[in-house]
Amino acid sequence: MESETWRLALIGSCLAVVLVTFLVRRAADRAMESDNLIFYPGVTLLGIALIALALSYAEIRWRARTGRPLPLWRLLVGATLDVAVPFGLMYILHRRAPDGELAALTAPVLFLLPIVILLSVLRLHVGFTIAIGLLAAVGHWLLVADTYRHGHAQTSDLPYLLTYGFALALTGLAGGVLTHIVRGYIKDAVHEAHAAEQAAQQLAGVEKELDIAHHIQKGLLPAEPPPLAGFEIAGMARPAAHAGGDYYDWQMLADGRCLIAIADVTGHGIGPALVMAVCRAYARATVPTIHNAEEFLARVNNLVSYDLTSGRFITMAVALISPEGTVDILSAGHGPTFLYRAQDQQIRRFNGDGLPLGVMPDEAYTPTTQITLHPGDVIVMLTDGFMERASADQGMFGIERLEQAVRSNATKPAAEMIAAIDAEVSAFGAGTAQGDDMTIVVIRRIEA
Repeated sequence: MESETWRLALIGSCLAVVLVTFLVRRAADRAMESDNLIFYPGVTLLGIALIALALSYAEIRWRARTGRPLPLWRLLVGATLDVAVPFGLMYILHRRAPDGELAALTAPVLFLLPIVILLSVLRLHVGFTIAIGLLAAVGHWLLVADTYRHGHAQTSDLPYLLTYGFALALTGLAGGVLTHIVRGYIKDAVHEAHAAEQAAQQLAGVEKELDIAHHIQKGLLPAEPPPLAGFEIAGMARPAAHAGGDYYDWQMLADGRCLIAIADVTGHGIGPALVMAVCRAYARATVPTIHNAEEFLARVNNLVSYDLTSGRFITMAVALISPEGTVDILSAGHGPTFLYRAQDQQIRRFNGDGLPLGVMPDEAYTPTTQITLHPGDVIVMLTDGFMERASADQGMFGIERLEQAVRSNATKPAAEMIAAIDAEVSAFGAGTAQGDDMTIVVIRRIEA
C-alpha cells in the first residue's frame, strides 16, 4: 500500500504537468489547444483523473492506517483508469487534431503510456504490469486500425505505426520482469523483518523471564541486618547480568551466634544463579544443625557435590560470630577477606584455604581462624568481582587498591562503607562493562 501511494502520487504529478501544458498552450493560442472541442474535453478528463487519483490516494492511506486490505476489484478499476486517461486524450486528439488522425497516433501524449506501464511496477504484481502493457498495445493498434479504416493512413504506414504498439507491449513485459525482481526483494525484506520481529519478541520474553529471575534472586538476599547486639552488619550484591552466581546470607543460631556466609559460583548468568539458589537452600537448611564453621562447610560441600556438573564449583567464606565479639573465619577456596584493626589501622588479609565446594565430597575444612573484634574493628568479605573490575587503561582494580579502599573507608558505618568502596571501584571501571558479579559484606564491631 505504501508503494501504491507513491505510484498514485507520481501518476498524478505527470497528469498535472500535462494539464499545465494544456493551459499554457491555450494561453499561447496554439492551434490545437485553441479548439474548444479539444481543450475542454481534455481539461475535463485530466481534472476528473486528478480528483480520482486524490481520492484513491486518501483511500489507500486510510486502508494502510486501519489495516484493511485492498480488494482485487479496486486494483482492476485502478489499472483500467490508468490506461483510460492517456487513451482518452489520444482519442480526443485522434478525432479533432488539426494535423489529422495519423498525427495523433504519435502525439506527445503517447509517452504517458510507458510512464503508466513502468509505474505499475509499484503495484508489485507481475500480471498487472504485463496486462497494462498489452492493453496499451491493443489500444494503440485499435487507433491505428481506425485511422487506416478512415483512409488517413496508407498501407505502407502500418509497419511504422504498429511498432508503437509492439514497443508498449515490450515495455509491459520488461516491467513485468522488473516487478518480479522487486517483488522478490521486498518479500525477502518482509521475511527478514518478520523473523527480526519474532526474534525481538522472543528476546523480549527472555528479558522478561530474566527480570523475573533477577527479582526472585534479589528477594533471596537478606532484607534486614541480623539481630546481633554489638555489631553493625550490611551487604550488597550486584550481578554482572540479570542474575548472578554470587550470594551472601546470615542466619542466627539457637545459641545466639550468627553465621554469615558469602559465596561465588563459577561464571555468571542464569546457570550459576540456579546453582546459587540451591547452595543457599542447602546452607539455610544446614545452619540449625551445626555447632561450628567446619561442620557447616563440610555438610554443605557433601550436599552440593552430588548436584554440580563437572567443572562447576562454589567458593565460600563464612564468619561465625558470637555476641562476645569472637569470630571464627573459615574459607572454602574463597578469598581474600580483610580484617581492619582500628587501634593501629592495619589490615590483615585472609586468603582462600581449602578446596571449593563441590570439588571433592567428604572434604575436611580446617583450620579455623579465630579472632576477637574490638570496637571499630571491621571484617570485609567480598567476591573477586571487585578485584577484577577492569579499567580501560589501568588494568584490574586489584587487591592493593581494594585494601587501600577498605582502609580509607573503615571508619564509616557498614552500609556507607560498602557504598564508598563500590563507588571507588565503579569510578575506576567507568566506561567498561562489569565483567563479574560483585558481592560484599561488612561486619563492624561497635559498642554493645
